[in-house]
Amino acid sequence: MSFWPEIRPPTQEATHDPNDHPSTTSWVRKAVVHLPLAVALIAAFLGLAVIADQQMSSDPPLIIESADLPTASAANLIDLNTATVAELATLPGIGETRARAIIALREQARFASLADLADRGILRPSQLIAIAEQATVYVTYD
Repeated sequence: MSFWPEIRPPTQEATHDPNDHPSTTSWVRKAVVHLPLAVALIAAFLGLAVIADQQMSSDPPLIIESADLPTASAANLIDLNTATVAELATLPGIGETRARAIIALREQARFASLADLADRGILRPSQLIAIAEQATVYVTYD
């Protein structure tokens, strides 16, 4: 018997244990565990981007060109709220009697649209179509 204990070299095993290198495999496991969360977040952000893009493309333009605005000289339309008897009588299907009736109703309440002529019983809808290209109603807000 010797005074010194026997020292043997460690034996190498034939199989490789993945737990032998925890620093190498721990980040892989964490990545696999968090992969569904990462995919869900990416999908949510892409969905929000698509919604924002659709919303921006559907907004009306903030700038209105002056050519888009109606003007009195553009078509020389007769305004039912300001026209005289003589001007109204020039419209197709409206003689002096109807022109006076339009002015009398206009004094009670201003017209909001051409359809008011039919709503108030002065013209039939077919007669409105006849004057639609020559008459208008400019609405003013007091």
